[in-house]
Amino acid sequence: MTALLCMVPGTTAQAADDECRTEQLKSARVTASVRFKHEGEDYTKAEGRLTVKAPKSWSRAADLLLNGDTERYRTAMRCLLRYPDDPFPYRDTEGRTVPPKVTVEKKWVTVDQRVTTWAVSLQTRDFGPWRLTPGNRLWHLELIPVPALDGAWWREVTVDLGGRAARSVSPAPDTGATTRLTWTSEKAGKPPAVSVTLQPPAAKASAARWSEDPWYLFASLAWLPLDGVFLVLLLVTVRAVRRAPASAPRTDAEAHTARNLLVTSWLVFAITAVRYFDDGLLSHLAGRGAALFWTDRHRTAVHLGLTLLTGLALCVFGRPGRTAVVLVIAAGGYVTAVACRPEWFALPSQLWLDWENSPDEVLWFRENWAMVAFAGACACLVFVWLVGATASLLRLWRSADAPAPGWPRGRFPHALLAALVLVSVAVAAMSVWSAQNLWEYQSWLSRRNGDEVYGLWHVATLFNDIRWFPSDWLDWFYGTYLWWWCPSLAILAVLRARHQAAVPAAALLPPAELRTLKVFFVVCVAPFAGWYAGVPLPLLPLLALWLTLTGLLALGTRRAVLYRRLVPGHRLHEVAKESGRRQLLRAARRHRELHAQLRRLEQGQQEGDRSQLEHELDRLHRLPHPSPPPGLPNTWIRLPPSISPVELALAWGPRTTWWGNACRAAYFSALISVPAVAILTWAEQVRGVRWADKFVQRFGLVETVTAAVSNELLWVGAGFTLGALWRVLPGRRGPARASGLALAYAAPVLVQWAGNWIVGQPLGTWPLDLSLTLLVLTLTGVAMDIDTFRGEKHYWPTRASMLLSVYQWRTASVQMAFLIGQLVALVTIWQQLKGNDPMILIERSPGESTGGEGSGN
Repeated sequence: MTALLCMVPGTTAQAADDECRTEQLKSARVTASVRFKHEGEDYTKAEGRLTVKAPKSWSRAADLLLNGDTERYRTAMRCLLRYPDDPFPYRDTEGRTVPPKVTVEKKWVTVDQRVTTWAVSLQTRDFGPWRLTPGNRLWHLELIPVPALDGAWWREVTVDLGGRAARSVSPAPDTGATTRLTWTSEKAGKPPAVSVTLQPPAAKASAARWSEDPWYLFASLAWLPLDGVFLVLLLVTVRAVRRAPASAPRTDAEAHTARNLLVTSWLVFAITAVRYFDDGLLSHLAGRGAALFWTDRHRTAVHLGLTLLTGLALCVFGRPGRTAVVLVIAAGGYVTAVACRPEWFALPSQLWLDWENSPDEVLWFRENWAMVAFAGACACLVFVWLVGATASLLRLWRSADAPAPGWPRGRFPHALLAALVLVSVAVAAMSVWSAQNLWEYQSWLSRRNGDEVYGLWHVATLFNDIRWFPSDWLDWFYGTYLWWWCPSLAILAVLRARHQAAVPAAALLPPAELRTLKVFFVVCVAPFAGWYAGVPLPLLPLLALWLTLTGLLALGTRRAVLYRRLVPGHRLHEVAKESGRRQLLRAARRHRELHAQLRRLEQGQQEGDRSQLEHELDRLHRLPHPSPPPGLPNTWIRLPPSISPVELALAWGPRTTWWGNACRAAYFSALISVPAVAILTWAEQVRGVRWADKFVQRFGLVETVTAAVSNELLWVGAGFTLGALWRVLPGRRGPARASGLALAYAAPVLVQWAGNWIVGQPLGTWPLDLSLTLLVLTLTGVAMDIDTFRGEKHYWPTRASMLLSVYQWRTASVQMAFLIGQLVALVTIWQQLKGNDPMILIERSPGESTGGEGSGN
């Protein structure tokens, strides 16, 4: 009796501590599965599923139907999906598209959870009831049952290895095949201790391994040669335009734009080097324990300082107005104060919070609103960068113009300055908001209500995430957009200044302009690819692009309409001068009228003398000799048989100079590409769960806007290149010229596709991008052809009817071509977008998990 009485308190206490009522879950039925997917993914993908049928007699069964924000719901879910003993479960390796699905039956309440993870590194990954431990070559998978379900009936456990046999399996499966293993049980009891060793494809193992220290440094080393190639191309461009000035003597605009391009080239390369140090090399030093004062104790201060200095460098180059300079100095001073004296703002001395060992510091941080102080520093940092970037872009474009009287060259509109202030505050605020959403996503099962420890953990983790904002801003804004915006605009300014300086204006592209346009297409328009199994090889696609573009222009200088050789040895552009443009357009119109009469004559719709029509057509196919022999002033040169006055007029384009054609094509592509921008933005940023994913990414919502702007600028740049090269590209009509340039655009994507096929990676949205690019360039070419004969618009009821006359197409052939084009476009877009939506995965970058935040947690 004494022994029994001694055991009663312990039993009572144990029952009180068992908030999951484990004894009531012994009749639960559990099914677990995991499926690996290697092919068609950048990284190996693992999809886990856990289905728990809890009896209605379980005291917490009704809580599963409550709102997800209630504490009772989180407690019930924690009992079925996680460890009940841990009140603060946190996972950043588990992705979910939707919350667990709860259904009610007559005797059961079923919870169905689907989770996903990607093996992006060698970090151990917990997702659902599974644990994946990637190794250098072999990966280990094991089932980690939920403790509250130890006594439940685990009816079936399935492991699908994605078409690859296991290296070891324990225990032996009950049913299945070589690549699909199944363990079954006929009664309740201890779940099977499933343990599987698998060997993923070499490409996927390599992709995970390259994300580790020090291998991720190779990514920077692999991208650095590409940046070096861009630097060389820009420097060669500066040298070419300086050696061949457009006017003698060289104008001030030419000198200014060439100097700006030179400075921009070195500035962009220097900021790129700083970014590589700030991201990869600094993480490597921190992981090796080198320079601990900077890489560990003052890591965030270093990020603040480097990002601030690069932003100030842009401001120095851009030379904004006085008001902007004053605000930049104030913002820079505040950022400096936060980095050097964080204690003034109730921030921790090392800008990192440890809620377990220093709870008082976290309380002081929370009570004094230190998060607002650090968010203000982030907003100031963004403001300095935006002012510097805007001022630099304004300086580059204005350098091609003579300074207006009374206006300094560095003028900066106050309205624009106010807009930048609002944008800076909004970016910082949305970053804090997204960090909070990410926290909610990863700690959704944590105990919260009235728990002071949870509050400390929440504040510390939130700040430790926000403190990476300076480094992330440099990677995102500069590494994604500004690094090519500035050189592209600098090249445009050089071309504009040279066009304005050329007297008389050049009808055809001089050699220096042609080389400059090739560099512009590479920097501004060309797609950048070359990532294979975690190893970046961007020089291969770039080489394919350069060779394709060089071959296209070489073919154009031999086969383009204006470069055709005539019988006496002259080229066509030497005979058909731009000064005779009006006469050429009249001849082209008369040529179309005569052909229309011939068609009606063949169909018996009109009577006439066919020989007279042919004689008049024959007269239209000749041009005056540029240098007739003495005594024979009326010597003529016949056009090549395949070229008519219509093709000759279309070859000159709608404007008198190559710059005019370039601006006109850029205008048309800017209008035509608006629907294409909307489609591509939807496919890449909004489709499916991508939109929900934006709310947990630091710059997710801003990325949607900037990506749309970037796509528009890319297509405007492509249209500008098409117009500038209009008289050089092979082809007799606009769509043919556009297809050649689209082929050059597609060259690096084809190289990427070949590499993706070898390593089993997806092609992503590249097919849709190529289809839209071809469509935008083709329609731009058609618009240029219509604009060439814009003087006839009032003679035609619609532009389509005028286009039929210009191209000399018949209605049936036009309808058939239009129908085929629509079918091809629809099939391409459907094939691209019909796949399943991607699943969300919240993942730290390898640099963060190695050298900073990951080690702190």
